[in-house]
Amino acid sequence: MATNVTEPKQTEPTASLENKDVSSTNTTVSSEILETTEDSHVDEGPHMVHLRQALHKTIKKCIGAARYTRFAKSYKFAHQKKPQALKSIVKQFAENLQSEIEKELELMITEENLVPLFNELDQQIKDAPPKSDTPAWRPSGNPERDTTSHIMQAKLKEKERLQFLLKQVEDENVKLHEALLTRKQHLLKTQQEITDKLNMFEQAAEDCDKIPGTEIRHLLSNLDHNASD
Repeated sequence: MATNVTEPKQTEPTASLENKDVSSTNTTVSSEILETTEDSHVDEGPHMVHLRQALHKTIKKCIGAARYTRFAKSYKFAHQKKPQALKSIVKQFAENLQSEIEKELELMITEENLVPLFNELDQQIKDAPPKSDTPAWRPSGNPERDTTSHIMQAKLKEKERLQFLLKQVEDENVKLHEALLTRKQHLLKTQQEITDKLNMFEQAAEDCDKIPGTEIRHLLSNLDHNASD
């Protein structure tokens, strides 16, 4: 007579242990991929390293959402009959998804040439002049005062521009004054020379008036006589 043998019912794994196992698997895969990536990019600057760390955390959080409990709810028949097999599938799915995302991100970084760009950014930051000790402007909460501060900056800039123009005009006036002074001195000198010559002619005329008329006629006759000889 056949005896019915009842198979022992498999106990359903607890969600906390399953989630912990999947999470640890994702963490291990992420750490290994991150270490491999870091080893292959030894020349990357701090900004590129920070970007990779941020991407690593984002991927880890996204993969962490693929909990076993979510699959168990969607595939109840597999969870009830073959929980270990479903757990293995979830683990493999997380590993493959992690790997594909990492590959796509690495391809994107290569195609967009991000490493040289971030390295150039690091160099520019390094070569930039040191920051000023003057604190940056912050709103005070008083709109009128804040607006006055901004207007004052514009007015000060306009004042500097006007002062520069004024300096140019003043320099030009100095040059014109010097040229005018030189011209005036030349005119005074010419006037003095003319005055001296007029005085000389007046003196000659006065001397001529003092000579008697008979003597002048005698001199003229002598001149005519000498000219005829």
